[in-house]
Amino acid sequence: MDSVLQTCVSIEMRVASIYKELVNHPEATGELKSIWTEMSEDEVRHAKRIRLVADRLDIAGIADAGMSADQAQTLFDRANEIYDQVQSGELSLSDAVYASVELEDEFLKAHLNYAEVGNQPDIQTLFKFLAEEDRQHTLRLRKFLDRMHDGEGLVFKEP
Repeated sequence: MDSVLQTCVSIEMRVASIYKELVNHPEATGELKSIWTEMSEDEVRHAKRIRLVADRLDIAGIADAGMSADQAQTLFDRANEIYDQVQSGELSLSDAVYASVELEDEFLKAHLNYAEVGNQPDIQTLFKFLAEEDRQHTLRLRKFLDRMHDGEGLVFKEP
């Protein structure tokens, strides 16, 4: 498997672990626990799908796909940093939701980059599907934050 895609699989699994840990945040509401549980399950499915796609990319002879090893490592390092903060209880509920949005936005960009690779429609379709799931995750989290803070003080940059 391509090393960048292997890193992407590791990132998906790390983020699944983050969401699984966040379910236990002492301030998490039932709604937020449900969101994070579903997102954790989605990330595990994403990892499995990327493994399958990596095999297809190898067969198709596509070696350089969408993201550099440095970009993938940077995202993995950030996910590990957030995971450490979650495990140590350093994140407030708002910070935890913002960190989740940050990760999902970065995944959206990465998946869209892979969707543009090569001339393999089925592979492009899969990564577009993953990007759409990331977008839906972000929307759910932003709606939660809007209600949590009545829409005041929220600052998001549009990708």
